[in-house]
Amino acid sequence: MKPHSLPPIILKNEDGGFYLSSSNELDDLYHFILGQAKRFVSAKSAALYLRNGKGNLSKIGLVADKTNARHIAKHVFKSKKSILVKKGTQLNANDAPVSESYIACYLGDEIGDMSLGVLVLEGIKHFQNFSEQDLDLINYFSANLNALFKDTVFSDVEPQFFNSLTTSVLLLIDNANIHNNNNRLQYFLEEIIRVAVLINTSVDLEHVLVMVMESAKSVFRTEASSLLLLDDKKEYLVFHTVTGEKREEVSKIKVPVGQGIAGTVAVTKQPMIINDAQNDDRVFRDVDKASNFVTRNILASPLIVGDEVIGVIEAINTIDRNNFSQDDIDTFLSFSSACAVAIQKTRLLDNLNVTNLELKQKLSTLESIFDLGQAVLESHDELGLMSKTLSILTKELSCEDAGMVIIEEKNKNRIQVYARQLGIVRESFFPMFESRLFLSLMESGNPRMAVVTPQLEESFLELEFYTLRKNFLILPISPRGGNLRAALYVSGKHSAHSFNETDLRMLKTLSSPLAKAYENLRLNQEIITKKSIEKEIEITRKIQNNILPNALIQSPLFDLGVKSVAAKEVSGDFYDFHAFGDEQFSFLVADVSGKSLPAAIFMAMSSSIIRTLSRTTDMSPSELLYRANQLIYEDSQSGMFVTLFLVNYQRKTRTLKFASAGHNDQIWIRKDGSFELLKGKGAPLGVVPHTNYHGGEIQLEPGDILVFYTDGAIEEKSPDGEEYGLDRLIDYIIQRREESSQTIIESVYDDIRSFSKAEEQYDDFTVMILKFAEVESFEMVKTFDAHPNEIPKLRDFISEHLEKKITKPFAFDDILISLDEAATNIVMHSYKDTNLQNPKFECKFELIGDKLKIVLVDEGKPFDRKKVPKPSVEANLKGERKGGFGVYLMETLMDKVSYEYNGKQNITYLEKTIV
Repeated sequence: MKPHSLPPIILKNEDGGFYLSSSNELDDLYHFILGQAKRFVSAKSAALYLRNGKGNLSKIGLVADKTNARHIAKHVFKSKKSILVKKGTQLNANDAPVSESYIACYLGDEIGDMSLGVLVLEGIKHFQNFSEQDLDLINYFSANLNALFKDTVFSDVEPQFFNSLTTSVLLLIDNANIHNNNNRLQYFLEEIIRVAVLINTSVDLEHVLVMVMESAKSVFRTEASSLLLLDDKKEYLVFHTVTGEKREEVSKIKVPVGQGIAGTVAVTKQPMIINDAQNDDRVFRDVDKASNFVTRNILASPLIVGDEVIGVIEAINTIDRNNFSQDDIDTFLSFSSACAVAIQKTRLLDNLNVTNLELKQKLSTLESIFDLGQAVLESHDELGLMSKTLSILTKELSCEDAGMVIIEEKNKNRIQVYARQLGIVRESFFPMFESRLFLSLMESGNPRMAVVTPQLEESFLELEFYTLRKNFLILPISPRGGNLRAALYVSGKHSAHSFNETDLRMLKTLSSPLAKAYENLRLNQEIITKKSIEKEIEITRKIQNNILPNALIQSPLFDLGVKSVAAKEVSGDFYDFHAFGDEQFSFLVADVSGKSLPAAIFMAMSSSIIRTLSRTTDMSPSELLYRANQLIYEDSQSGMFVTLFLVNYQRKTRTLKFASAGHNDQIWIRKDGSFELLKGKGAPLGVVPHTNYHGGEIQLEPGDILVFYTDGAIEEKSPDGEEYGLDRLIDYIIQRREESSQTIIESVYDDIRSFSKAEEQYDDFTVMILKFAEVESFEMVKTFDAHPNEIPKLRDFISEHLEKKITKPFAFDDILISLDEAATNIVMHSYKDTNLQNPKFECKFELIGDKLKIVLVDEGKPFDRKKVPKPSVEANLKGERKGGFGVYLMETLMDKVSYEYNGKQNITYLEKTIV
């Protein structure tokens, strides 16, 4: 085709208007342009409606519906605006719906006289999915085509084309393709940015995942997309987010891990492309069967958090192309990473919310304990106690009703009930035969949580109908050393859920002080009723027996001895101790003013408050006494008070912190026989409402002795009126410091009795002695390479330092076997399939007396004990090892084995008594 043989493309008619010329060569070029335009948008047919010399539109090309196509062309030519016409649309109210979809683009200048015509594309494939993108592409193509036509305007001076139109059209087609690709890339980038912003700003995981999967479906131009998550047991992939027409049917299906494309990706952790799904045996057919869907091709990628697969995302069935390509994988991985980030972010937020909720619950529990202690101190009868405490229960457990069901001690055939209903506590009585559920639970001692269903109501008797509504939690209570047989219940929880284990723990926490307070009040009423001094003494002794510890703490760190003897029938002294694991211990001695039943009850209340505070908080001794004084003062109208000396001992640092509430100076005897008095400042508990307590801190060494005592140990007098005295007590103990603690105390008591020569004691005698033992204690730490050759070195390390110290039969062999198994697990399994350079593990052992503690630390994959299968001894004997035997062996040979993962390291703890 020679440019000079052609007429000019754009000519002027007699009216001065512009129109496109025509020739065989130009018609061929027009048909070529139409063919390319059809290809761009997968159209069935195309036509150019070009303005002729008479000003009318002449058609070049073929369309199926000539009438509607021409009508659309005239509308666009007149309005100078490109349009989309969806299949089924009515062009006019009286017209039939169009049978095909259309894209019509204006050729010419929107402003000016150069209106050349309209490009009409008929029967657009995938119109419902990509019409906007297609319109943008054809507009771009038409605008540039119009520009080319303008560049060939006729010139009177030189009547020829200013450029080669054919070459320019070819360049335009290439530019249109580039424009289309750039638009897709820009769209992808915009979607990635939009998804990233959505993840960072939204906390609604369901909404985020739906938006991400819809975006993936749009970017990859597919019929559907889906996101599957692993279940808790990691046995199945469950459809979590599904886009496409078969959403509901697909969401019900579970894909076993290892099966299907998604199951395979979850195992291999690698993306996959399947372009012939109908003939690929790896495709999971259950999805197509359930949804009547035909899967042609699949693009799948794993969702990975850290080193763990949590799920898989898929794009299903390309729309405008036959296959997925390898280039799609990198793009798709961006969406899988976005989904994984969104899920991980939500899980972290959920964990944070759970932690905050647990912290809030603990704070609420502590407040309730304080409120309960105050209620106990303020109550002088059972009904008053129940009114206050049941109100605390309903508030803390967020329920409508609460109560206490009691089997009467005097009348075994009757049940006493304190029930809080509609905010009022009433006392009622029921015959024993009017309850079945409460009696059976009190007999078994087991708590129960349930929803009140019609089936359950069929088993209810009168008492259950009176107390239980909607849902309930019943906790039997029977304090040790007492005669109380009762049960606490709460009913009608306000939330949509029933009671849970957290509620049960709370109820257990609050039940102990309530039960003791109720029993003490009931015993007090019994004394008042009988007005019997003997009964008063008996009941008071019961109270004191409930207060004092039942057994001494056993520890290789120290030798503990204690003796407390009442001067009369009832003692005003009490003592307590508590072990916080193997690392921290607390000890106290106290003296309550008065010797009567009120003093004993006051002692019980005081000890309960102090015990509760010391075992549920991390306060120092001075802080604890400050809080305890606030609570005890509120019930000190009778003028009673408590003197008390409290210490807290930390094993690691050998540090002893102490504080005193108006108590005697206590004694610290060093190994060399020198001594020092431990002094503290502060008023007795219950004297003034607010006062500070100042104690101190000392460093203890093996061989040191601590002596805690009350007045009765130094104020006993001889017949001549001479006081036994603190100096005599200290000298006596120093002389016998090589004896055991209990032996020293018994000798001290006998010496005081001999000194006084009196048949009765002058005051209550209480002495507690702590002798800190010469315990062999040392630590060793060594780091090993995570390699099988290092395991013999680990055994040598242990043998070198411990073999001669281990005297218990078979203990040394048990330790070596267990360490061998633990180290093998680290080397062979923990670091397997990891990319860590020079992996190592650390072994630390600590010997305290006869107890050996070993700690192994590695940075491999997180170890989950729950995932270890139960060992098959039979299979191992046959040589068919199934796994789990090493863990089982360690837990059998060692006294204690536990595991921890701190987010970065696996920590294995082993303990063994070696002497």
